[in-house]
Amino acid sequence: MNRSLILLITFLTLMLGGCASFPGKKLAQVDLPDVQQYESKPTVAFDIKFFRGNPESDSAIDLTSSVPALTEIVKREIDAAKLFNSYTIDEFNSANAEHVIKLHFYNHVENQGGAAIAGFITGFTFGVIPSFATDKYTLKAELLTTATPAASYSHGSTDTIKTMIGIWFIPAMGNTPKKAFDETISNMVRDALKEMIENKQLQYSLMLEDQGLFNKTELSYLAIN
Repeated sequence: MNRSLILLITFLTLMLGGCASFPGKKLAQVDLPDVQQYESKPTVAFDIKFFRGNPESDSAIDLTSSVPALTEIVKREIDAAKLFNSYTIDEFNSANAEHVIKLHFYNHVENQGGAAIAGFITGFTFGVIPSFATDKYTLKAELLTTATPAASYSHGSTDTIKTMIGIWFIPAMGNTPKKAFDETISNMVRDALKEMIENKQLQYSLMLEDQGLFNKTELSYLAIN
């Protein structure tokens, strides 16, 4: 293989790899409440879905292939915080759960045409002229209480990820799309769960009721503040 061809392949490889993604951080950084001292924690079943399209539109496409990646992020957050007595990711095994938490994520962009044109220009100039694409992510979270009477609680949040494409961003390639996605989605999950806990939709008690030390009324005073 001649030297010119090797240089061309190397240049194209660097150009194609020259992208960096950064969380928009429109949603403030969230930390989950510390509930590890509570003995009585809720049991929860999760319904996790990922859609491509406007969250207010019925035409959003259900992308089941993306659910495993989301599931890993959700499990990592709730396992680290020890939020629940038990949980299942399989909504069909929700019979014994006190709550069902729906986490439905939507990926959408404001101007698909503009992003396509910018990408064409970057490719046409071999990455010399950079392009920018902004993805919006919206989480529609809902908590359903399975007890009678049934109750529900809804929470929504939106954040963005900006991806920059071009040879100028080769030094920033450590900021991969996966890293930005994980950081953004993790924070949105924490935000939704924190709201549910702080609004007392998820109840935590210092003692287990079945120990006979407190009745339901007394336990309510021990719920997390």
